[in-house]
Amino acid sequence: MAAVRMAGDYLVRMQLEDGSFHYSYDPVEDRASRRAYNIVRHAGTVFSLFELYGATREARYLDAARRGVEYLKTRFRPAREKGAVYVLDNDGKAKLGAVGLALLALARQIELDPGSADRKSANRLAKMILVMQQEDGSFISYYPIRGDEPRGSVSLYYPGEAILGLMHLFKAISDYRILEAARRGADYLIESQRKMDRLPSDAWLIQALEALHKTGREQKSNNQKSNNQKSNNQKYVDQKHADQKYADHALKLAERMMAEQYTASDPAGYAGGFGPGPPRSTPAAARAEGLLAAYRIARSIADPRAARFAEALKASARFQLSQQFNADSNHKLPNPERARGGFRESLTSMRIRIDYVQHNISSLLGIAYTLY
Repeated sequence: MAAVRMAGDYLVRMQLEDGSFHYSYDPVEDRASRRAYNIVRHAGTVFSLFELYGATREARYLDAARRGVEYLKTRFRPAREKGAVYVLDNDGKAKLGAVGLALLALARQIELDPGSADRKSANRLAKMILVMQQEDGSFISYYPIRGDEPRGSVSLYYPGEAILGLMHLFKAISDYRILEAARRGADYLIESQRKMDRLPSDAWLIQALEALHKTGREQKSNNQKSNNQKSNNQKYVDQKHADQKYADHALKLAERMMAEQYTASDPAGYAGGFGPGPPRSTPAAARAEGLLAAYRIARSIADPRAARFAEALKASARFQLSQQFNADSNHKLPNPERARGGFRESLTSMRIRIDYVQHNISSLLGIAYTLY
């Protein structure tokens, strides 16, 4: 938790008056930059600040998250479809991932800070995700605004981010149209990934599947309490099948990611990180987020794989913490205090970027609260 707070304080220091952040920082040169700003990563960073506020209830994280939302909303644009808004990134594209993570941030704000939350914008973002969903449940990765966007499902992570955003909003407002869209999206991804020669490291989808699995178990419990048991029998069977499918696929994805984790037998400094190639802080943290979701699913259904997920998470946490600038590692830098709390890119790169910090906050926070 001390490391998580240091990371949150790094983001607070790096936030500008308009609510954006110094996107990257070179601690060796003591040089910050906003070049190549990415609104998808901005939205994820805002979400992590809300998560940190939810855990600590410390006002500085809430203030930073609120300002981050206000900057995020300056990038909202009305879509051609009534009632929908897309999120314009700095490269002129409207990405599904930006809409999904913006919705995730706004939905978390509804849960934690309802007085300042913008429900109208959250609903418009959800409508945009539904607009970008195809009949088969898949999503297009880019909303066409310029005519030169890549077509079809071209991003691995965007669909999972979108589904997770929908599930957080469903939790807040219980709109079953949103839940149905999330289920259709998850069903498509599961079927398409099952056909792959090798499962992808899709940590966002694992988190979305956990949300769907948890919601399904809650609905089954409610159905069992219903007086009209006869009419609910088929719904119960269908939901049980869906829950099993979500759990099975999430755990298979987690096992595939865990197979790429380095151990003490690998080169010095690699243990706990993930391959292929030299380990980097963000893939380690992002995979840990997925493994956390898989661990919680496994524990809820008494699956013995939970113990192996827990050990992998502890190893990942050790690697992640080794990549953070703190009093022991930043004393030779020209501006040690400015770098304090940031996470470097890798063993060979000292650069800090807001998404490196975001993913480490979310994963380490989850590990602290789930395993300890």
